[in-house]
Amino acid sequence: MTIRKKQNKLDQRTKIIMIIVLIFVVILAFSYINLRQKSKKIAKEQQQVESQIKKQEEKKKELKKKKEYIKTKEFIEKTATEKFGLLYPGEYLLKGSDD
Repeated sequence: MTIRKKQNKLDQRTKIIMIIVLIFVVILAFSYINLRQKSKKIAKEQQQVESQIKKQEEKKKELKKKKEYIKTKEFIEKTATEKFGLLYPGEYLLKGSDD
């Protein structure tokens, strides 16, 4: 009977070890799934930020172009005429009728 008791104890130990291993595997699986979801979320956020960066870079280019245009004589003359009604001597402003 002692051999049978030893086998029974070994079987119980094996069962306990198997249960512990199974619990560990389940915990690892849930952790992996959770990390995978977080990774996808972060990747999506990164894509959105990169998109915003591109938009801001385009806006920056447009503002640089506008800044350069503002420095031109053409802009100064246009603004002086349109906003302040200033003209060169001997120059006349013709306005069309608004129908």
